[in-house]
Amino acid sequence: MKNKIIFLAVITLAIAGLQSCDKETSGGLTRITYYPAITILGDEVVMVNKGETYIDAGIYVELNGEDVTNRSEVVSTVDANTVGVYTVSYKSVTNADGFFATASRSVFVVDRNSLASVYLSESEYGTRHYYGAPVYIEENPNGTYTIDDLAGGFYFWGRYPGYEPTYDFHCEATLKLNGDNSIELVDYAGEWYWDPDYPTITTGTYDPATGKVTLTLDFGGDPMYVTLTK
Repeated sequence: MKNKIIFLAVITLAIAGLQSCDKETSGGLTRITYYPAITILGDEVVMVNKGETYIDAGIYVELNGEDVTNRSEVVSTVDANTVGVYTVSYKSVTNADGFFATASRSVFVVDRNSLASVYLSESEYGTRHYYGAPVYIEENPNGTYTIDDLAGGFYFWGRYPGYEPTYDFHCEATLKLNGDNSIELVDYAGEWYWDPDYPTITTGTYDPATGKVTLTLDFGGDPMYVTLTK
């Protein structure tokens, strides 16, 4: 059995080593296809302050050992004057056989001076723990705020990604920010898959110095923890 395991490991490594190129045999001749490879420089998720200039860290593209970065295409949707989540898309040069590589970076434009912003969320409920969900908080004309998912992406991002719009896993809610920077629940807004069972806020705080929102929720008698950062 040990020999079989070693043999399988060797085969696996051999297959992995061939991922960057293929050998094609025709008429007794062997031709190798080399694929372009993209490396994103810097972080794949970047936060930039609203109103600041966004400078992309760029990429490195290699084809058969040659640096072909300057032959790549870059498309950016970033509007640094408007809060939101944007994408920078990269496409490599196309090789002789018509193959190319793609990659992308997410850019969060955040407002450091307001509760109304886009955030990266961390959510925890029971034994499940998820990171990296985009969550929006918008200010309403009456001074309240609307959060697009009180559950911090636990369902739409972590537990059941890709199920929307068939099922609505965004728990939209109206919030009130008090003078002591505590957050309380005013009402719910929009649809919710588990209606009429909604999470309620046990404790909620906003830290203007760090821009962090911390929520402890009660959902079905069990605690749910949501942390929003920007």
